[in-house]
Amino acid sequence: MANEFDAKMLPGILQTTFEISLGAAVKSLELMRKPEESLGKVISTVRDLITIPGDESAPGLQDKAQAMAGVWMEKGATIIGECKSAGEKLTEGK
Repeated sequence: MANEFDAKMLPGILQTTFEISLGAAVKSLELMRKPEESLGKVISTVRDLITIPGDESAPGLQDKAQAMAGVWMEKGATIIGECKSAGEKLTEGK
């Protein structure tokens, strides 16, 4: 039963992985093509990732770490989603 499950899921996982990788390559090329425009976006994203939440959102160290982890997960999911959709556009109909 496990082998059947794996055999059915593997093509979908490979397709998704390929789409994300292809989309990441496309997004990287777009960033390199217009560095003066994309620099602000990159700096803003990095700033969001390394900013420690203020006292109003999380009073303790563990709460701040959890808040930062939530931001990282949200940003990571957003980036992966953007890469996947960019990769899907290139693999549609081919």
